Amino acid sequence: METLISDLAMILVVAGATCLIFKKLKQPLVLGYIVAGFLTSPNFSYFPTIANKDNVTLWAEIGVIFLMFALGLEFSFYKLKKVGSSAFIATAVSVCGMVVVGYSAGKLLGWSHMNSLFLGGMLSMSSTAIIFKAFEDLGLKEEKFANFVLGVLIIEDIAGIVMMVLLSTIATASAGVSTAEIFQGIAKLVFCLVLWFVLGMYLVPSFFKRFGKLFNDETYLIVSLGLCLAMVEVAEHAGFSAALGAFIMGSLIAEAPESERIEHLVTPVKNLFSAIFFVSVGMLVNPSLLWQYIVPVIILILVTIIGQITCGTLGMLATGQSLKNAMRSGFCLCQIGEFSFILASMGSELGVTSNFLYPIVVAVSVITTFTTPFCMGFAEPAYELVQKLLPQKLLNKLPQEDQPPAKQDEGLWQAMLKDYAIYMLIIGVLLLATVMTAEYYVLPYLANQLQLPYANYLTAALTLCVMSPLLAMLMQNHGELFQTLWYKNRFNHIPLTALIAGKMYVVFLALSFIFYSLLNWHGILAAAAIMLALYGLAKTPWLMSQYLRLESHFLLNLNEKHIHEHSGDEQAQPGLDTQLFIASYHVLDDSSLIGIPLKKLYFRQLYGCDIIRITKDGASIFMPGGNDIITAGSHLTIIGKEAQLQGFTNAISQNKLQLKARYETQSLREYMLNEAIPKEYQLYVTAFPAAASKELLGKPIRDTQLRDKWNTMVVGLDRAEYSLPTPDVNLILENKDLLWLLGSPKDIQKLLTELPEA
Repeated sequence: METLISDLAMILVVAGATCLIFKKLKQPLVLGYIVAGFLTSPNFSYFPTIANKDNVTLWAEIGVIFLMFALGLEFSFYKLKKVGSSAFIATAVSVCGMVVVGYSAGKLLGWSHMNSLFLGGMLSMSSTAIIFKAFEDLGLKEEKFANFVLGVLIIEDIAGIVMMVLLSTIATASAGVSTAEIFQGIAKLVFCLVLWFVLGMYLVPSFFKRFGKLFNDETYLIVSLGLCLAMVEVAEHAGFSAALGAFIMGSLIAEAPESERIEHLVTPVKNLFSAIFFVSVGMLVNPSLLWQYIVPVIILILVTIIGQITCGTLGMLATGQSLKNAMRSGFCLCQIGEFSFILASMGSELGVTSNFLYPIVVAVSVITTFTTPFCMGFAEPAYELVQKLLPQKLLNKLPQEDQPPAKQDEGLWQAMLKDYAIYMLIIGVLLLATVMTAEYYVLPYLANQLQLPYANYLTAALTLCVMSPLLAMLMQNHGELFQTLWYKNRFNHIPLTALIAGKMYVVFLALSFIFYSLLNWHGILAAAAIMLALYGLAKTPWLMSQYLRLESHFLLNLNEKHIHEHSGDEQAQPGLDTQLFIASYHVLDDSSLIGIPLKKLYFRQLYGCDIIRITKDGASIFMPGGNDIITAGSHLTIIGKEAQLQGFTNAISQNKLQLKARYETQSLREYMLNEAIPKEYQLYVTAFPAAASKELLGKPIRDTQLRDKWNTMVVGLDRAEYSLPTPDVNLILENKDLLWLLGSPKDIQKLLTELPEA
């Protein structure tokens, strides 16, 4: 205990003194901590040294945890989505390029495969803290290229996490590493990240909202750090590093309503322990060893600066950035920072890297940190020089104007496949996690409590209950883009049917696990049970409503913080009346819709949109019911999202519905503000809380009878300011839901008068 206190006192006193000096010199404090570590290490004999290095190592490991936790708190999944594919492309080119450059440099220096591999990873990671500070000092934060660079740094944080996992997987392989082991490690990482993200995003922000009234500064700090350390244990139990678990929990808490307050409270703890971590880094700086490897240090400094500038510039050019922006961005990335220290520390702890690599990387980091502002300042002259040296033909092919990273419009198939892949990945991970939990935890536990086969029966029942909403979603919901593509071209039917077959295969595998593996049923009995389960999943709206309830809660947690930050910003949060569109069609005499009740046309199921008015000879039926019939010469007014109406337009030409558009599609807002619309055709939207009536609360939208009794339709739903346009009719209404009802002014007034109160 005496050495622990004395060592900690010495570290903090020296670190505090060096911090003041470096603050006065306007240099990054990280460098001050490294200098403090060198001064208190056995490598500097003119100063008292620490008595027990193991104590510092322990504190440093805790420092890495809190450093990554704080980095996660600054992370945002919304920011990750906002930076778009351009930042991913730029990061991929830059990071992969530097990994190759670093590995090649290591091999040319005669280093081993593992030293060279870790070197490539270390040299590929730029320092977010140093670049951000340099932007502030040089007044570049508001520049267009600076925003793009910060977006790239967000992706680099993710790349650093992936690199940590891959390098640790390769390093811990007993006798080399095969391609199969690498892919197995990647698959395990993806599985755990998706599972932690989905469950964490559903539970963590909800926890802070649910018990928000009980929290103060003290409880926020204790609970947040407790969750961080709990996630560290989960990550280590899964075979990953503590740093990964800390980062994941930080990123989940970052979506909580009070994340900024938590980040403010955690900052002092992070500053304390991260300072000790960087001090421990400085303790490994050995002047005699550095002098011995002075040539590799100089070479790697040049490799880092030139390589980062080159790879960073090429990465920016690959995204369509102008040459000027690309070079200014590349000159910002010419240093290595925090992640490099963590990778170096990991290699040293695993015993797969040589002793000289750590101090060399520290020296390269320190010197490139000092050179970063000068490199940024040299970007403009370098750009002018390159303009003079490059052939004019090549310059003409490059965009010369400053442009922000633009998001390219996705094609229907590209958007469809992206949504399909995301949903299948998430649902697949959740189903696999349910299977593993049932087989390895629930069944063994129940087998010790109950006699067989009752343990199998109960496990199977619990597993089916958990899986059912997910399986119902796979069977019942194919999405708006699916409908659009289905009716756009007959040749789309085969690939779309193949995608449905993929979903059904996943459903079949899940049910087979329940009936074959858990219940040990075989032959006709198992086949009959699977067929019965499939029929129940397809014909039970309640299961779909439970999935929608879970999904809406998840989306609310994911987007609520951003919505609050941009409340009042119409561009960031478009209103419901701009997300819904109105179209009108004339029914021709030979239309296949004539004489068929609406309930047999399955408009909502097939096209996703709704008929809100049928007009003929000046008489209108608002919100027609299932028994109403379309007649020749009538006019149909249809509402839906833009993609839904596009799908319906495709269906008109493909299915020969014989409908003729009457006027150009317009938004609901434009329709309601259009003074040319006759009074008898006007529509009105009103908000109504679900909790205000016993006819609404706790029921699926389809059972509220709003359409049958009052000729009104639910066109939107708000949950804690998160808007769901055209919500699914199976969605169950909750206490704080706000319904947006559409109807004629007369019908809306009638509803508000007659709807029973709660």
